[in-house]
Amino acid sequence: MIVFVAWTLSQSAEAKPKVVAPTYAVGWNAIGAAGGQCYLPPDYATMGPGDRRIAWNSARNAMMEQWTGQKGDGFTVEPQVSEAVETALLAKPERVEQVSKDNFEKCKAAFQSGGMSAWTGWLSGLNAQLTAGECPNPPLDYTLYDYLSINSGWQIPAGVCKGDRVLITASEADYYQIVPNGTWINASGDPAGGKPTTSGFPCDVEGCKPGILTMKFVGASGTTVVVPVGLRSEFLVPEHGRISVMINDDNLSDNKYKVESRLEHHTQIEYGPAK
Repeated sequence: MIVFVAWTLSQSAEAKPKVVAPTYAVGWNAIGAAGGQCYLPPDYATMGPGDRRIAWNSARNAMMEQWTGQKGDGFTVEPQVSEAVETALLAKPERVEQVSKDNFEKCKAAFQSGGMSAWTGWLSGLNAQLTAGECPNPPLDYTLYDYLSINSGWQIPAGVCKGDRVLITASEADYYQIVPNGTWINASGDPAGGKPTTSGFPCDVEGCKPGILTMKFVGASGTTVVVPVGLRSEFLVPEHGRISVMINDDNLSDNKYKVESRLEHHTQIEYGPAK
């Protein structure tokens, strides 16, 4: 009876051979029967800072080679998808670590099953996942210069980020008219004019005199704010978005700059970080 049990256990062990998981080397590995290849990144945690950055660069280049179809293994994504992800990785190179690990698993699953949709879908949503909550605009740590058109609507657009404190200024010595034969005014607006009482003015809150330089902010959520600027004003950005300016007027077609000694005035506009 004892011998029989031992024989049964032996036969059972022989009937269920141990499955050995395949091992992969750092770099490109052949996966599946259709000639697929997947890039396995190194163990970043074991590397020093310098080697780690070199490994990030190598992994990013390898993934871009495959995503853009240069690998010739049948996998490719739309250029706007690969470019957006590459931009996100270049902005914060350390992101390559997790992305390259996840990409290897997605690649391996795709070539083993013959289905690319899960891998493609993951890549399509990756940029939004990596940059969620981040400002898509560069920080406003510079000064932007331009000239104001008094015959155009919203102009001089600039991206801004939540928390930016933007200083907007206009040159004081440049004058224009907003009605034929009217008073020459600068970006501070008509000194005799109060809050507009007719429709058509972009800014109609307190302080929005006719002719005054006005700013519009449009946030990522769709929120729109229009405020008077005048010659100088600071604006604390409530969310990521864009700003633009124009003069506060309901008829832009008859506006004109003052001409002195055959030189026409032009109001200079500056955006910059508030000190």
